Amino acid sequence: MIKIIESRAAVIKAIRDYFVKTGSTEVETPILNIYPNLDPNIHPVEVRVENSEGRQITAYLHTSPEYNMKKILSTYKKDIHQITHVFRNYEGSSKHTIEFLMLEWYRVGYDLDMLMEDTKKIFMETAKALYNSYEIEYKGKKYNLENWEKLTVDEAFYRFTGIYPDQNEKLYLFLKNSPIKHGNLSEEDYETNFFLVYSFYVEPHLGKDKPTFIYDYPPEFSALAKIINGKGKRFEAYIGGLELVNGYYELTDPIELEKRLKKEAKNHKIDTAFIKTAEKMPDCSGASLGIDRLLMVLLNKKNIKQVQVLNWI
Repeated sequence: MIKIIESRAAVIKAIRDYFVKTGSTEVETPILNIYPNLDPNIHPVEVRVENSEGRQITAYLHTSPEYNMKKILSTYKKDIHQITHVFRNYEGSSKHTIEFLMLEWYRVGYDLDMLMEDTKKIFMETAKALYNSYEIEYKGKKYNLENWEKLTVDEAFYRFTGIYPDQNEKLYLFLKNSPIKHGNLSEEDYETNFFLVYSFYVEPHLGKDKPTFIYDYPPEFSALAKIINGKGKRFEAYIGGLELVNGYYELTDPIELEKRLKKEAKNHKIDTAFIKTAEKMPDCSGASLGIDRLLMVLLNKKNIKQVQVLNWI
């Protein structure tokens, strides 16, 4: 436990020092919110609270500080970052826990390539803080954190499956004929077919030989990223098949933002104040990094709980 405590402290300090050095301002936002983050694959933790007047309120522990940080950014218009605990329901595996530590940051005037370079430097600085070196070992392989590969989603799909992600009929046939049995397949269900191929046949290979950025996603899987030339301008970062970072060239069109949020809202209310912030958002890119997963890689651990202190869930 002592090594984990000290390693976590060293990594968090290195992250904070890097952002100070690069001119970013650390901010704080509420963990408890009236509106949940809206994402089809992430489930918020709902809680009931009571104020001093006895009024019962349904609230949510944030799954990320994104919405509130963008509200700050729309007024502040300068680089910001935050390290905070976040909460996601129904999580539990060797790389998931309901509560975990997240770094989220936004760079004004950055495009996606600049944000990937920024991300690479965070990895380098944290490794240096632990080992005074940019080389680490994870899952029996050595990785140089100065040396990253960049792959588009199209390139990654074709490299590992021989098909492209927009070829839905081929995605369906690939899954149907796979030695892994996937139940309830439907040729019409493009989103499910995409995610099954990505999760089982592409993602495990990402970052195996060297740290890897995968970018330019289909519009359907682009969350709150801008769509340019038919591609969602977002990336994910991988080492040894483990996803560590999600980055976005941020959507700043309030009409498009509202459209996407309504699609994901289902039974949840939409934070209209968040939509209004898009009108004043500067051109920027932002990313989130799971600090516990980063520590898994840096400390060469197989289970996320091995790098967490006193996590009982």
